[in-house]
Amino acid sequence: MRQWSEPLKPTPIQYLGKCGSGQEIYIKREDLLGFSFGGNKCRIGFSFLRDMEKKKCNYLITYGRKESNLNRVLANMCRSANIPFTVVSPDAGEEKEASTFNSMLVGQMGGRYLSCGKTQVAEALEQVFCRAREEGFAPYYIYGDSRGLGNEAAAREAYHDAYGEIRLWEETHRLEFDSIFLASGTGMTQGGLLSGQTEAGGRERIVGISVARGQEAGEAGVRRYAGDARIPVCFVTDYICGGYGQYDEDVKRTIRMVMEDYGIPLDPVYTGKAYSGMLKWLKAHGSGGEKVLFIHTGGTPLYFDYLQSGKDGTN
Repeated sequence: MRQWSEPLKPTPIQYLGKCGSGQEIYIKREDLLGFSFGGNKCRIGFSFLRDMEKKKCNYLITYGRKESNLNRVLANMCRSANIPFTVVSPDAGEEKEASTFNSMLVGQMGGRYLSCGKTQVAEALEQVFCRAREEGFAPYYIYGDSRGLGNEAAAREAYHDAYGEIRLWEETHRLEFDSIFLASGTGMTQGGLLSGQTEAGGRERIVGISVARGQEAGEAGVRRYAGDARIPVCFVTDYICGGYGQYDEDVKRTIRMVMEDYGIPLDPVYTGKAYSGMLKWLKAHGSGGEKVLFIHTGGTPLYFDYLQSGKDGTN
């Protein structure tokens, strides 16, 4: 069983070479974090479990669909530590068993599953809180209370600390990044990085490539997890491709190129879309010779879903 108090080992940063517009690209391999296929949700999940222990809770409640990366990681962590858990899912009153690798892994880990309409989430959460307490447990909801507020600091801690890893790598290798790029969704990862940057006095651009959210909601989410409503946020919405989980031919070409050239899997929902967006952004706004770090936020099971779907053009 993993002890959540133990620090995660720093993930490697590797050089990929120059991109077409002249920038030198490096990649931080968060997909290699050593638990349940890794990824940024692994680092964030460990932070939630540490906070849960600190608050002396022993029942975890998470939110989202079974096919989410976060629910895969949290379900696996709970199984590993014998912590009972419930997944509350906004499935419009119906449990939709998507046959994805993540959903199969979540199912394998056991736990309870409660589906609800998107407007009944708070009510469903209160139901789970009450049931857990009646059974003698102290429940912990990853987002805080039934309105989803209260645990921002726990989520922020994960990539606040990861920013410190990046700074240490820079010092060791006598190199400074001009920009850091990543896929940005809820804002947890980008917000944590900005929090760490503010504390350390960093000067690089931290650019979130939106995977779904519009400008206002995206920036608000990042600021929420950064813990500073005034912090400048670079949240790019030009490469959403129509919405969450949607992608275009350029994303497909990017995924194929990164696998063929470097042997690194990207997925079309997060990392492939973000890497493709980064290259476009650098071509439009960057300058040659910059040193750029791309954070590979994981999602390896989504890459295999993509291959299995045949939409990569191989089938």
